[in-house]
Amino acid sequence: MVSIPAEIISTGRELLIGKTINTNASWVASQLISKGIIVSRITCVDDDVDAISGAISEAISRDSPIIIITGGLGPTYDDLTSEGLASALRLPREVNPQALGQVRSKYISMGLPITPARIKMANLPVGAQPITNPLGTAPGIHAVSGRSAIFALPGVPAEMRAMFS
Repeated sequence: MVSIPAEIISTGRELLIGKTINTNASWVASQLISKGIIVSRITCVDDDVDAISGAISEAISRDSPIIIITGGLGPTYDDLTSEGLASALRLPREVNPQALGQVRSKYISMGLPITPARIKMANLPVGAQPITNPLGTAPGIHAVSGRSAIFALPGVPAEMRAMFS
C-alpha cells in the first residue's frame, strides 16, 4: 500500500502565543490518518503574508501532494491566507464570482450589508476555486501547484470541520 503524505499549515498569532490551542491541526491530522494519509509535517505561522507564503512555498517544494491550511480567510485585517497563497503561487488575486455569490448570499440571509472587508473574502488567487462554507461566511480555497493540491479552510473549528469533507 502506498502512503500519500500531507502537510498541515495553521495560521494565526493566537496559536503562536499560546492564547489558542491548535485543535484544528490535531483534528485534521486524525482525519487524514484515518483515511490512510500520512501527515509528514505540521507548521504554524504568524498572520503575515511572507510567513504564510513561505510555509506554502516550502510545502510545494517538497512535492507534498496534499497541503491543508487552516485559518486566515475571514474579513479582518489579519486574515491574510489568500494573499499568502497567491504570493506562494506567484499569481494575482481577483474577485471570484462564485466565491462572491457565496459571501453575498450569506450576508443577505443575515440582513447585513456587503462591505469591502466582506468582499475581500471572495478575492482568490487566479484559477483557484472556492470551497463552500455551509456554516460561516468565508469560502475555502482549492488551488493546485505542480503535484500539490492545496486546500485552505477557515480557522473557526466548526466551519473547518464542516468543510473538510
